[in-house]
Amino acid sequence: MTCSDTRLLEEASSEPVWDIAEYCRQAGICQAEEKRLIRILGRYASRHELQMNIVRGPSRAR
Repeated sequence: MTCSDTRLLEEASSEPVWDIAEYCRQAGICQAEEKRLIRILGRYASRHELQMNIVRGPSRAR
C-alpha cells in the first residue's frame, strides 16, 4: 500500500523521545520511581507518557 497524498506524511510529527533516567535526574524524581517507570515504559518514552505515569506523593498543605 502506498500513500498517494504526501501532505499527510509532512503533517505527521513525531514526539521527542526521552531517556527515562535522564528525565528523572532533571525532574528530581527518586530512584524507586525511576525504576518503576523503566519497568512500565522501557528505557525511552515521550514526555507525555512520563508525565502521565509519574506517581507523586500528596502535596504539602499550608
